Amino acid sequence: MDIPETINTSVITDAKKGNKKLLIILVVAIILGLGGGGYWYVMMYQPAQYAKAIFALEAEMQAYGAQSGQSQFRWRYDYETALNALDKHEAFFTQFNKKIEALNPPLFDREMKELKESLLLFGKESSSGVNNGRRAVAFVKDAIEIYKIYYPESTTIQATLPPETRRPPSIIPRTQPSDLATLFEQWKSMLEASKPYADRMFNQEPINLGDNYFSELKSLWEEIYNATKTVLPAIESKFGRSFPVQSLPSPTELEKTIPGATSLDKIDEFLQKLESVIIRGSAEGISRSAVYPQSPELQSRSQSMNESLKKLKEKYAQ
Repeated sequence: MDIPETINTSVITDAKKGNKKLLIILVVAIILGLGGGGYWYVMMYQPAQYAKAIFALEAEMQAYGAQSGQSQFRWRYDYETALNALDKHEAFFTQFNKKIEALNPPLFDREMKELKESLLLFGKESSSGVNNGRRAVAFVKDAIEIYKIYYPESTTIQATLPPETRRPPSIIPRTQPSDLATLFEQWKSMLEASKPYADRMFNQEPINLGDNYFSELKSLWEEIYNATKTVLPAIESKFGRSFPVQSLPSPTELEKTIPGATSLDKIDEFLQKLESVIIRGSAEGISRSAVYPQSPELQSRSQSMNESLKKLKEKYAQ
């Protein structure tokens, strides 16, 4: 029973090969049948028209590049302008890719077919960073909100505000808690106020921030938040709510009898890393990283594409 199936498969394969050969012969026959006019159209006119369409798209992309570099950021953290730039970038390359897809390369020109494929991949890769850019903006904005809860008067927070809303930092220092009850209430209040922002920041796929800060921040936040649930009640139970804060042993000493006590001390490390993300997360910086991704693959493809365009101009540009 297996032999007929093998024969049938072989027959089908031969039939497919025969059909392909017939198609090629038919195309050649049509060209020859049309005479010199057919040869001129397929081998000369069509490639020249295709090259002309490619040159028009190249000029369109160059004009967009010049225009997109003129975005006016009002201040370092002008995220509205950054998001508008990302929207325009995505819209441009969506239309650009549609125009490339609509092109029909000449039948017998392999290089023009490869150029179309390169242009399509370039367009897709050029807009691939837009989503990460939007996510990075949202991440830094939430980081700012958390940092503002702990250091509302800091110069870092003032820099994130529009110039017209900034105010001189307060010279009145924040009142420091004197007993454990007051300290713990303040601690829990700040942590719970930060939680909605932290949930949004960390309950998602890791964001490319140009370093490993996402995973480090997430780990620190979870450690601090989880320790708060067990360590604060244990300290309060051991020392009492009215115990003076200044008399409290160091976190290292507390760790000997209360596991997890040193985790609370990591709030400073968390806030320092958060501040670093804010300082480096300028609107223009995020926008440029998304619009002009610097991956080796994209740079290599861009170089190859430019070489192909150069050859095309040498042959068809007037």
